[in-house]
Amino acid sequence: MGAGFLHPAEVAPVTGLLATAIEDEEWETVVSVIEHEWGILMALDLPTLDRALRALPARMLSAHPIVFAVREIRLNIRGETDALDHSAGRVDLPTHPDDLRDRARSELARISLSAATAFMIAYRVHGRHQQALYYARITEELARRARVHQPNEFVPRVPTALLQVGITKLLVGDHHEASLVLREAYELRHESWDGRNGPDASGKLALLNAVRGEIVEAERWLDRHDEGDGAHGWMVPLVRLSGAIARALIAIARMDQPAAQAALATLELQVNRERSWAPFITYAQAQYALLWGDRRAALQIIERTRRFAGRSLRQAGAERLLDAVEASLLLALERPTEANALLDDRDRNAYTAAVASRLALLTDRKPLARELATAGLAEVNIDAGAQTDLLIASALADASDEDGRRHLTQAIATTARTGMLTPFVVAPRTPLRQLLGTMTPSETHTRIDRMLVSSPEPTPERAHLVELTATERRILLLSAEGRSRQDIALELYVSANTVKFHFRNVYRKLDVDSREDALATARRLGLLPPER
Repeated sequence: MGAGFLHPAEVAPVTGLLATAIEDEEWETVVSVIEHEWGILMALDLPTLDRALRALPARMLSAHPIVFAVREIRLNIRGETDALDHSAGRVDLPTHPDDLRDRARSELARISLSAATAFMIAYRVHGRHQQALYYARITEELARRARVHQPNEFVPRVPTALLQVGITKLLVGDHHEASLVLREAYELRHESWDGRNGPDASGKLALLNAVRGEIVEAERWLDRHDEGDGAHGWMVPLVRLSGAIARALIAIARMDQPAAQAALATLELQVNRERSWAPFITYAQAQYALLWGDRRAALQIIERTRRFAGRSLRQAGAERLLDAVEASLLLALERPTEANALLDDRDRNAYTAAVASRLALLTDRKPLARELATAGLAEVNIDAGAQTDLLIASALADASDEDGRRHLTQAIATTARTGMLTPFVVAPRTPLRQLLGTMTPSETHTRIDRMLVSSPEPTPERAHLVELTATERRILLLSAEGRSRQDIALELYVSANTVKFHFRNVYRKLDVDSREDALATARRLGLLPPER
């Protein structure tokens, strides 16, 4: 998992030296071995590395940042710590390109690459993705430059360093850059002794492309992942995990329920040691539930994952996936007001714009649907799945003119290339089929139309969106607590007649004529928490 690698035949002398140094309490030697060879130790002799980390005096950890970071990685993977301690383990690395170039030429290049990689992974496993990205940029720059200036030393080290950079960019949500770096790591896999690079890079690329909606490409990388065999011991579940998630997402995108069900059952058996992957697992489970499963249970799983991932999810690219699928589940459960509140509360991106434009269509706000779809399609390096969703929404918003048919033709062409079918399944079914019926059929067009006849229909034909003002919502909440009209007036510093006026507006919007009915309807629509 890091920089500083040896050929496997040379492992024994290193671990022997480390074991002897531990026995003799030669802590400087222990530190030096870990600093330079923690990658090979973590991959091939984890017991000796753990023994060294446990034996080292605490004073050595704060004085040696690389050892501190490696210890943090191990503790987190074992579930023994929840947050990186910022009070120790500082590391000084250059950041300016000219300084990185000079460092890559110097004798400090190796220890600098080791430090940058260690801290990148340490922050990543703690869910601190922005800090991990900071060190990822240093790692990438050092690795590329040192490979040129010191090829004998760095050629075998670069593939694994780039693999970790690519994983970090994937988790941050920079799909375009992650794809480029992971492809390079895969192409360079034979230059490293570490046989894990090939299956790990190809598995991450399979997952990345499945998330992006590039299903044909994801299948190609999954085939390469399945053919690879280079992971060691405890790393096997970690390497296989991304391929397992990709397999589930591919089956869902292909609308192959039996394959999706089988893949998810296998996925549940995987060991998820790095919490960064939990949102991707949940995303696959929620996508399946949206089409064929228990949607309410899926919402509960998303909520648990948000609690588990904590604030780290806010820095992760997977958050936008969970936001979009959660809003889609709420729409499927005919809870559009909750979906609207969720979407309004999040930063807008292509994924959430697709669901928001779909909601606008369901509430007969076609100009808004068109506006949202246009904004989403303008996103740089937009993923194919989100693009197809937005093209369909734009087509349905413009169904009466040539632009609608043009956008739907583009969506069909994208699906023909990518193999991604689910955007058509989650679109409003009746207007979509009507628009398809006005177009000259192609092979993909016919396959989509046939699938729409037999597939589940998760999106309702229409939705009623209740929008309350902040004051109206506050009055409802206080009323739910059992407050009288006079108490509410005192709480809000208004007159009782003003409270009565707001209640009348609430009754009109909810189509009720009593406080009890207003509270019951508000709970049903998700405007109030459920009664306990």
